[in-house]
Amino acid sequence: MNSKVLLYAFVFLPGLIFSRAPFIDAKILDVDEAFIFNSSIANNKILVSWNIKPGHYLYKKSILIQAGDVVLKHNYTSNSELKITDEFFGESVIFKDNLEVDAELIDVNLGTLNDIKVIYQGCAEGKYCYPKVIKSI
Repeated sequence: MNSKVLLYAFVFLPGLIFSRAPFIDAKILDVDEAFIFNSSIANNKILVSWNIKPGHYLYKKSILIQAGDVVLKHNYTSNSELKITDEFFGESVIFKDNLEVDAELIDVNLGTLNDIKVIYQGCAEGKYCYPKVIKSI
């Protein structure tokens, strides 16, 4: 009986102790630190920007601006748009460093202006991807 308990302890205890080891990394930034988000509404435009920390990037295809259920057309301004081959998403366009996005509010129902959301997702290079972020503005 004791040998079974001892065997289980040797087999399962290391797995329990070290199962979180890959996730304990002092260099992992919180999503709001990795992608510093700013937004404003002025002159019938939504202006959104990110300061993207070194070693991180945002996926172009993940960036959405919604007013209610309507996805707004938006424009990107960045000096660091790159194409990469991603092991999870295949060929992808990403942004590094700084990104600005603007969307027109001219054809938007005024009732949806209280429900504007910005959705985005990014990764830490060679480490992991953050879950999608939804910010209300």
